[in-house]
Amino acid sequence: MQTLPAKTYGPISKSSSMHAYLIRFIKFGFYPIGLALTLAFIYLNTQKLLGNPKQAYTIYLIVVIGSMLVLEWTMPARPDWSMTWRSFFRRDVPMMLVNGVALAGTTFGLTALTQWIGIGTASNTLWLPWWGQACAAILISDFLWYWVHRYSHEGRRRFGQWLWKTHVAHHLPQQVYVLMHAVGHPINGAYVRAILMLPPVFLGFSTEAIFAAAVLTGFQGLVSHFNVDVRAGYFNYIFMGTELHRYHHSAALGEGKNYAAVVTIWDQLFGSFDYHHGSMPESLGVHEPEAYPESAEMLHVLLIPFK
Repeated sequence: MQTLPAKTYGPISKSSSMHAYLIRFIKFGFYPIGLALTLAFIYLNTQKLLGNPKQAYTIYLIVVIGSMLVLEWTMPARPDWSMTWRSFFRRDVPMMLVNGVALAGTTFGLTALTQWIGIGTASNTLWLPWWGQACAAILISDFLWYWVHRYSHEGRRRFGQWLWKTHVAHHLPQQVYVLMHAVGHPINGAYVRAILMLPPVFLGFSTEAIFAAAVLTGFQGLVSHFNVDVRAGYFNYIFMGTELHRYHHSAALGEGKNYAAVVTIWDQLFGSFDYHHGSMPESLGVHEPEAYPESAEMLHVLLIPFK
């Protein structure tokens, strides 16, 4: 009788222990490893060591998004925050298509405008290495986005209310997961793209710097909406990751802070840094959901800024 439990439960205990180690590895290792691999990808691409940049970036996105989707499916932080077939087909895919068109049109228009008026052709920043220009581009663009984003949440005048109407589509979902990063109003997507593009172009930053800033910004956008319990530790005082941005989507009053997209320096300097170590918000979405259409009601959501 005394040897039976060891024979019966020994393998199960070992398997359970391995599973616990895996969960712990993902929790504390995913973000620093993902960040390191992203920075390595940026460096190798800027040094022309990965062949065609567009193909390399496509492969990078497939690997990053694919691994995150698998982890969300196998070990979600909150199952009720997970993507469903209904949310994917009724909300996410239509939003991706609409925003894809809006972003492509915005990019084309801004590129044509900058070429027409000739900005960015003479650079005063060439003394900076490409990585220094990339850091400057992120800090400047994130500073501008911080104030636009904050005013869209806290502004009480007419312009602030209109900004909120263009931004609220991103906060209507009561879930948070990787592909939900693309959910938002196309007007919001258009001015966010302008904020990200124009500062480095006006300052004449190099192509390598703009590429590096765009890749790191994209990685932060994906990981910020990650429905897996990953911890960034001290990185939270540098980058806006999962733990911080998840609270930005909280439905509770007073918790929707952390306005920057990439770095946390502006939130720390201007008093909106909100770090709840080791905890998660009780619910996501808007404080008064009855005042808005459901996030899957595509047409009604798109009409919010015009009401």
